[in-house]
Amino acid sequence: MKNFIKKLLSARNRRKILRFLNKIWRAFCSVLPLRNVVLFYSVRADGRLLENAKAVYDALDAKKIIFAHKLPHSVKIKPLAYFYLMTSRVIVTDDYVRYMRVIKLREGQKLMQIWHACGAFKKFGLDVPSQLTPEEEKATHSQYSAVAVTAEKCRESYAGAFGISKEVCLPLGLPRTDSLIKSAPEMCKSIFEKYPDLKNKKIYLYCPTFREENGKKVEYNPEINWSELSKSMQSDEVFIIRRHPLMDYRFENGEYPNILDLSGDSTLALTAASKIIITDYSSVIYDAALLSVPSVFYCPDYKKYERGFYLDFPDDLPGEMVTDGSHLLDYIRRTAENPPADKIERFKNEQLSACDGKSTQRVVELIEKWLKLPMSFI
Repeated sequence: MKNFIKKLLSARNRRKILRFLNKIWRAFCSVLPLRNVVLFYSVRADGRLLENAKAVYDALDAKKIIFAHKLPHSVKIKPLAYFYLMTSRVIVTDDYVRYMRVIKLREGQKLMQIWHACGAFKKFGLDVPSQLTPEEEKATHSQYSAVAVTAEKCRESYAGAFGISKEVCLPLGLPRTDSLIKSAPEMCKSIFEKYPDLKNKKIYLYCPTFREENGKKVEYNPEINWSELSKSMQSDEVFIIRRHPLMDYRFENGEYPNILDLSGDSTLALTAASKIIITDYSSVIYDAALLSVPSVFYCPDYKKYERGFYLDFPDDLPGEMVTDGSHLLDYIRRTAENPPADKIERFKNEQLSACDGKSTQRVVELIEKWLKLPMSFI
């Protein structure tokens, strides 16, 4: 039947029919009664919530539903997304909800954004080049009832990126940081139990973020001579790579006993077990700062990196920046010997003041408040 329809109708006409059917389905969902449930909507993984949303889901004592499907969504999945989004009393998301461009929240509904990254570091949303038009960006974010941010200083940056009022951006903290603060020793222990050979090593954790050109993702070459790096390390040093989830490729050209790719393991657990974090433009620096783990910023493409920053890069960073891969190990060792404690503390105070181990509690309390209010007063 599917092949028959493809032969009968052009791709353009099929899209028109699907858009019409979706419109009819949305009209139907709009008259269904609201259910007193909390929908956790995520496009960051299939079938499960990642650390930030999961922290809230686990702590919330209410009727709740998980809709977790990576994009693109199939024809079968989209109607379910519309139904959940249009009939759930509260929607919680940790990323973009593209359906909000055509859905208008009903009276009594609330939409909470618990953005997956800490602080105001890399520019995003309306502040960067995108495949979306400014109108599409604004339509995606315009209906937030609350956006959880990690510090008072970050509110204005998120408001600008989402095109919303600063009053909607609340310094509630990032829920997943609670676990990091409270469970760091246990997470560290879990890494050493899984990899006992790492127990007495100085772990240098490399966490590069993905790259884009004109809003499109491209492969990244870190310009590291892996063979030379391996030979230069001492017997008690190990270099661990933890790629960004959007990097579905390896970039070390060979196998080395002291260079390991552990991208399948938790970034938080690896951070807790590390001596030094090496990153570039990744928000992993916030996790490192919370644990007072020093960071080195390896940015060989600094001059051409197109995203831009909300802070003064690199002066406001809690560590040194290096652009030459041949000097990377020297910077790592120097930072390990003399950690910039004052810089790290200042960075925490400015960017993470609301991450005090009670972020999940504050987010949950706000959701519960919404659920308890009579429908006519929401």
